[in-house]
Amino acid sequence: MQSFNITLPDAIANALNAYISDQEVSLPANAIVETALKEFLCQRGYLPAQKQSLRLTPAPKGSGLKDTSVNHDNILAEQAFSQSLPINNYV
Repeated sequence: MQSFNITLPDAIANALNAYISDQEVSLPANAIVETALKEFLCQRGYLPAQKQSLRLTPAPKGSGLKDTSVNHDNILAEQAFSQSLPINNYV
């Protein structure tokens, strides 16, 4: 691993400090800069794209049904008709 000492312009340093103070969990500045630099280099094709894991957040209130994964089409149709949701007829 190489070490780089960099000097940041005041505007970037202030923005970085503001970002760090706004976070619930404080991370060191070098970890944040490393993550930002990785994303920058990935977007420009200098590093392979990072695999992003799927993050699903449970709904605060469930449907109350236990078979939704099996009967999802029927349940969605019932919800659409009961709430008068517009149905798209794309062919």
